[in-house]
Amino acid sequence: MRLRVDLIPRPPYGESAVVLIDVLRATTSITILLERGAREVWVTPRVSTARQFAKDGDLLLGEREGIPPEGFHYGTSPVELEKINVSGKRIIYTSDNLPLALEKIAYRGRVYLAGFRNAAVLLDHIIREEVESVAVVCAGFRGAEALDDALAAGFITRSLRLKLRSNLRLGDAARLAASLLDAYANPVDGLWASASGRFLNRLGYGDDLAVASLIDVSRTLPVLDRVRKLEGLPLYRFIRHA
Repeated sequence: MRLRVDLIPRPPYGESAVVLIDVLRATTSITILLERGAREVWVTPRVSTARQFAKDGDLLLGEREGIPPEGFHYGTSPVELEKINVSGKRIIYTSDNLPLALEKIAYRGRVYLAGFRNAAVLLDHIIREEVESVAVVCAGFRGAEALDDALAAGFITRSLRLKLRSNLRLGDAARLAASLLDAYANPVDGLWASASGRFLNRLGYGDDLAVASLIDVSRTLPVLDRVRKLEGLPLYRFIRHA
């Protein structure tokens, strides 16, 4: 297996599968939503598109600079989302970094969302399916590399290397990401040190970092199921992988 890591999206992608990481907070939050029984999560880059696409009974979840947009039911805080009933609901979701990363990768193959919480189920899946090549893509923070995403990419890289050993071929960025674990053996320390972690802590969302740093607590793997457009703007449908 060939493993590529991009610390920010760097298309084009011709790999067999793409794993997208936005630890603080989108891929963590969407994993929790699907784990708690949400029927589907539609991700879009625009607040206006989310509002227009939503129907009666849907839940509007989103953030701009960490704060829920006006008229949305909830934000994207994993701590808050663990407390609400989303069973059977269709979720319309927008955030600052994940939707832009989805647009940049422009990939129509297998796309998964991952972080620390569901790394094990991701690895089990790609090994079982004998995926030939994987691109692990970090969403980044405000257009730049993000320590929290890079740490999660490094954790996935190191875990995969332990499982596959000589059958895994790594690029230099994958080796670099894995080496970050030597500096931050406890992921939550790296999240606290990251720019996105410091930003969320200033807004009062420090508890989100602890939730996002938990390792292998979820067997839920979000997978891209469909892409559609509304007035030229994309919507990405994620469901729980069977």
